[in-house]
This record gives sequence, structure tokens and C-alpha cells, in this order.
Amino acid sequence: MFFLLYVSGGIFLISIIVFVLSAISFRRETKPTLDSIQSIQMKLQEEKQAINVQNEKMKNKKIEIKNDLDWKKSIFTFTLIELKQLPDTLMKTSGNQKTDHYSREM
Repeated sequence: MFFLLYVSGGIFLISIIVFVLSAISFRRETKPTLDSIQSIQMKLQEEKQAINVQNEKMKNKKIEIKNDLDWKKSIFTFTLIELKQLPDTLMKTSGNQKTDHYSREM
């Protein structure tokens, strides 16, 4: 009876040793693959960061262009308004002279 107990205990220890050895072997075989996957993941993360930086630069450039166009539009509008008022200013010879204002829409 004790003989069966010792034999089953020995088989159990041998199975644990075989399991540990197979786990170590599996780890050795899969380590290069896991390292490769990890390096690919790091490269993808770097590329994602670079894309985000470019996206932010494009957003900032778009805002700068919009502000520049708004500024130029306001300058152009101001110039047109001043040009519309120029004939009235040139026609006045004295401060008391009355001028007729006509619509000068374009």
C-alpha cells in the first residue's frame, strides 16, 4: 500500500518537473516573437505620436491662415468704405457746404 503511495508521489514529482521544463522551453521559443511584437508596437506608437504632432501643426496652420484671411478681408473692406467716402471729401470746399449722399453699392 505504501508502495503505491510512493510511486504516485514520484509520478507527481516527475510530472511537475516535466511541466516546469516544458514551460521554460516554451518561454525560450516564444521570447523572440514576443520581443518582435513589442518592438512593432513601440514603432506604431511612435508613428501615431508623429501623426498627432503633424495634425496639431496642421490645425495651428489652419487657424493662422483663417486669421490672416480675416485680417486681410477687414483691411479690404475698410479700404472700400474709405474709397466710397473719398468723393464726398474731395467735393467739399468748405465745412458748411451741403453734399448729397447717394448709394454707392457695388
